[in-house]
Amino acid sequence: MAHAFPVIPQKAMFMSNMGRNYSGNVRAIYEKMKDDPRFARIKKVWAFNGDFFANVKKYGKGMLPKGCRIVRYGGIRYYFHMATSGLWVFDTRQEPYLIKRKGNIYFQTWHGTPLKKLGLDIDRMKMAGEDRSVSDYRISFLEESAKWDYLLVQNDFSEEVLPKCFGYRNEVIKAGYPRNDRLAEAPAGNTGKRKKVLLYAPTWRDNEYLGGGFYKCPSRPDFNKLEKELGRDYVIIVKLHYLVKLKKGDIPEECIKSGFIRVCGNERDISELYLKADGLITDYSSVFFDYSVLERPIFFFCYDLEEYRDELRGFYLDFEKVAPGPISTDEDELVSNIRQIFGGENTEWKNKVIEFKKWFNEYDDGHASERVLDVLASRCAL
Repeated sequence: MAHAFPVIPQKAMFMSNMGRNYSGNVRAIYEKMKDDPRFARIKKVWAFNGDFFANVKKYGKGMLPKGCRIVRYGGIRYYFHMATSGLWVFDTRQEPYLIKRKGNIYFQTWHGTPLKKLGLDIDRMKMAGEDRSVSDYRISFLEESAKWDYLLVQNDFSEEVLPKCFGYRNEVIKAGYPRNDRLAEAPAGNTGKRKKVLLYAPTWRDNEYLGGGFYKCPSRPDFNKLEKELGRDYVIIVKLHYLVKLKKGDIPEECIKSGFIRVCGNERDISELYLKADGLITDYSSVFFDYSVLERPIFFFCYDLEEYRDELRGFYLDFEKVAPGPISTDEDELVSNIRQIFGGENTEWKNKVIEFKKWFNEYDDGHASERVLDVLASRCAL
């Protein structure tokens, strides 16, 4: 079989969020690669899951760059291209049955600087729907990371934490995140709109499993209350984690109909929304490590801070100390913090963001994609 279908060095497979969208570090690397003459001979193939693949077929390949080759995740063509590609570029763990062949290079970009504990550092299984022991869970990370040839990290902190929590022993590439190149080139402010745009991008809760590999939408904030207080001057874009499944009633229909809330699905790359937003509302998601590149206000809505920190996950950082923005535990605090910053009463937030950038965004300078391609060009027989 290996002789019939050998590994082809001049072929690369790309996949983001297990095929759920076209986004992130993988997208940025691909788009830079397709315009780089060093990789002109490389056949580049993207894998998408059923929903995204169907949308591309339905709405046309205008959703993707011209010339982008696609396969359906889990289909026969997918397995053929996976088996014969000389390069894999992914940003999440893959299915455990995936076999990496001799001659294949696996470039793991990962998908964020970690605040919450990961992999081998998780000492208690609070993930609903997980029927594995902590020991089995850790073994799965070790088996996966053993396949990686390169691990991309965003900053010095990740260089220290991620290899340890994954049990990773191969080369670490500290180049910054390619997905943030476009943010580094954007203006710090986002003016000219009648209303301020806030992006709400929370993470998922380990103990709120919905089924089918998905988690519930966070139970708060109370969007009706936020609209009452902020609806005149603000709109909110909601972008949930790709593992969260939105159900009817999770977000009040009246808030959507009024235009106060706009929900964006997996088809949108969150970096596009960063650029539209005057400010970010999040919780424990790693999105704030990226958004800080823009030097715009960040608000933390952490209604379950003690439970999340002490029972569900635990943090690598002193969150309350390093968070580059005010932390709110209820809607009244959140509204007050938003008004104070955009009203000019709170001027300290800017210094916090700039200081945070010094520690975590040193390499997010607009040239991360170039550095990654230099690594691939020098180390891979493409």
